[in-house]
Amino acid sequence: MIFLRPRHLILLTLFFIATGNVAFAQPKIGTVKGTIADTAGRRNLAGASINILDARDSSLVTFARTKEAGTFEVTKLDAGNYLLLVSYTGFGKIQKPFVVNAANPATDFGILPMTSTATLADVIITATPIAIKGDTIEYNAGSFKVNKPNAVVEDLLKKLPGVEVAADGTIKANGQEVKRILVDGKQFFGNDAKLASKNLQADMINKVQVFDKKSDKSDFTGFDDGNSEPTINLTLKNDKRTGVFGKVAGGVGTNERYKASANVNKFKKGEQLSFIGQANNINEQGFSLMDALSFSGGMGGAAGGGRGGMGMVSGGSGLSVQGFGGSSQGITSTQALGTNYNNFKNSKVDFTSSYFFNGTQLQNAYTTRRETVVGDSTQLYSEPGRTTRDNYNHRVNLAIDYKFDSSNSLKISPSFTWQSTNNGTNKTYITLGPKGLPLLNGFSNTSSHNDGYNFSTTALYRHKFAVKGRTFSADLRVGRNESNGNGKQFTVNNTTMGSGNYRVDSIDQINNSNNVAGSYSANLSYTEPLSRRSLIELSTYYNHSQNNSDKNTFDYNRLTGSYDKLNPRLSNDFENEYNYMGGAVNYRENRKGWNYTLGANFQRAELSSLLQGSKTPISQNFFNVLPTAQLQISKNSYRNFRFFYNGTTSQPTVQQLQPVPDISDPLNITIGNPNLKQAFNNNFRITYSSFDPYTQKNFFTFISARQTFNAIVNNDSIGRNGGRTTTYTNANGVYSVNGNVNFGFPIKFGNTKAQLNLNTGGSYNRDINLLSNVENIINRYNLTQRISANYTYKEMVDVSLGGSINWSRAAYSLQASQNTSYLTYTATFENNWYLPKNFTIGTTVDFTANTGRATGFNPNFTLWNASIGKSFLKNKRGELKLTAYDLLNQNTGISRTTNGNYVEDTRFTVLKRYVMLTFTYSLSKFGNMGGGAGTPRIMMMGGPR
Repeated sequence: MIFLRPRHLILLTLFFIATGNVAFAQPKIGTVKGTIADTAGRRNLAGASINILDARDSSLVTFARTKEAGTFEVTKLDAGNYLLLVSYTGFGKIQKPFVVNAANPATDFGILPMTSTATLADVIITATPIAIKGDTIEYNAGSFKVNKPNAVVEDLLKKLPGVEVAADGTIKANGQEVKRILVDGKQFFGNDAKLASKNLQADMINKVQVFDKKSDKSDFTGFDDGNSEPTINLTLKNDKRTGVFGKVAGGVGTNERYKASANVNKFKKGEQLSFIGQANNINEQGFSLMDALSFSGGMGGAAGGGRGGMGMVSGGSGLSVQGFGGSSQGITSTQALGTNYNNFKNSKVDFTSSYFFNGTQLQNAYTTRRETVVGDSTQLYSEPGRTTRDNYNHRVNLAIDYKFDSSNSLKISPSFTWQSTNNGTNKTYITLGPKGLPLLNGFSNTSSHNDGYNFSTTALYRHKFAVKGRTFSADLRVGRNESNGNGKQFTVNNTTMGSGNYRVDSIDQINNSNNVAGSYSANLSYTEPLSRRSLIELSTYYNHSQNNSDKNTFDYNRLTGSYDKLNPRLSNDFENEYNYMGGAVNYRENRKGWNYTLGANFQRAELSSLLQGSKTPISQNFFNVLPTAQLQISKNSYRNFRFFYNGTTSQPTVQQLQPVPDISDPLNITIGNPNLKQAFNNNFRITYSSFDPYTQKNFFTFISARQTFNAIVNNDSIGRNGGRTTTYTNANGVYSVNGNVNFGFPIKFGNTKAQLNLNTGGSYNRDINLLSNVENIINRYNLTQRISANYTYKEMVDVSLGGSINWSRAAYSLQASQNTSYLTYTATFENNWYLPKNFTIGTTVDFTANTGRATGFNPNFTLWNASIGKSFLKNKRGELKLTAYDLLNQNTGISRTTNGNYVEDTRFTVLKRYVMLTFTYSLSKFGNMGGGAGTPRIMMMGGPR
């Protein structure tokens, strides 16, 4: 009897699938040709657009252009029914049906005359797959078919050139993470991109628009204030804007796995109402995890800080089996529900609202191995442990945009978040010194509970004067957040003292904390036209934020048997205040095909901190000139170049300022520095996009750079036993460069036509970390090459192939022996068969290989998922599916972190093999948009005529 190894099974499966796909292919026997002529002008038309459409759904099959003599010939067409669509600027369009079969393989239309008029019945217009409109890349969803039953927007995004969807559902467009998805220009469940990508149906989408969304103030004035973020807007098909749609699903599986979800939407003219709910224990989260307790003091965080020594984290190689878990580390149980309501029926009022609740319970067992350089020796630290995290939060977002008249409007946008979190960690550890001798061993048990809320609201008043381009706007913001917490820690450390003696240190204490932050700001802006093409903007602003952080730590008192002994070294009442004010002037000029903006922001800032027991605050004053410049060139709808530069400041967080030791990890103690200065950043970005509608080739690229002065970096000191104490300081010489190139094009080999995408990404970071006050320069390099291909044959089969190589390296000026580099290889294969009797068979294979990590942290593993489904009920609304996840039971979780003096590898818990049976019922009832049997179908077209 012959036994096949798992890898042989995979290869055999891929062979049968590949040969099966070839079997579907039929000889390409068709040819169509003709000559396009202007009969009135008695001339043939060169460069006319020739579009071959599938007669069934008017989808695009191929492009061509007429030659100098006005002739065209398109070959290698499958047998089938087609429509020839001819367009040329200034002329009416021509539509002609034709058939390709064995009896009639070639069609010659002869001379096709074009005239200046065409009746509506003669017109069918198709959308080009990609159009570039200014700084917006627009994809026609119909050109990227998703045949998978119950497909959601995320499945569609995976097929778009330049768009990546990670295993956890994070979306990147042209190398930038997408933070927001809009639906017909409106918010959908606030700013959570995953709630739209994972819950809206793919077949509803007409266009996918990718752009950098500017702030409401910037949209109004026409001047970019630097507050833009990568955004996707989903425009719905006209016949999907009125109706009820959604789905409900439930499943049970082996190993006590389960899932249940519901997604119901009711859209009608001017109104959108949505409801979602889910519960599962398989890491499925159709939302983003948002942390309201990340107490940054309301000071804008430290965009340039921390990068000097916080380390490089490689993405965990352990993929969530589902392909979109909220956390690849551990196993998460989830409960969530939410509702979204938008109303814009009233021409004067736009109202958007959403409420969302989610609860997650995470369990994770892990093993960490850390190699640390201390002087001229190396220490090896290992730590097995287990963590738990229970998180519950409520989110409310509202926006009311009221238009008093054509010249005045007011938009108010309040939001509120409440969160409760419980954390627990139990771990043991040991540090081995030279020759493998133990230096320290111990264990630690910690737990904490935190409650907090965050409230903010903005009010934007806008006024347009009678003179075009003359505007006034006032932007007011108020915010407050508060968190309360308590924790408990019990730790025992055994330190080697020599001659076989040990010193035993223990920590047995509790703590409680209260953090309160409040802020308010005002920004006034006025624009004045200087000519028909130019504008000037004058603005002034003021911002105030204040933070109070109070922490008390109590040691266990053996005499009283209670925690009543205040530890003053670990307790403090800390106040921090940050104010900045200033003004800006910007000039913008629009020319045909290009525009530019030049400006400067003049800012004065004051940073003040008051420590417990001190009457004199630590005060610092700063004055900065923050320049800005933009250049955009768009010669046509298919090419766009953009250059952007601005200067920004970054303030230290309260944690980085507060001089209270955090000993929750006794081997990694952190303490703030109240003398930190703000950081100054020079930010550069260049992007270029192009698409050729005739060859269907697309090219997207960007390069960005940041230079930071007074960067906030780590200053570490290493103890004899390997323990580390970290504080923060300012340093110069920190900068980074990263870029990405994406090139996509159709390919033909044999009887197969597919779309191929090549993506190259790279980054370089020069960071600084201080070791015992000595500067350590860290150079980090990362290169990634990806290749992917998508192939769809009619509605029978679709195939996706992909692979990537990622190389990472870190080099240190102080410890060359700590230099490290490693490679990660991945390969993916996805295939879906759509069989008679409404059966569907699917398989997904993900292979990962690692090299260069510590021994035991270089696993090669294959994730193989397979499913068989059957659609039934009226209109195939019901689907029963049996899915096996991780068939080979090889799923593995690993990650690597590098820092100024150590390299750390971690192995963690991930979901392993299980089988699940699910039932899904689709709701779909859309209103009649008009257009009877005799009404011709008209589809919008972008691109040249």
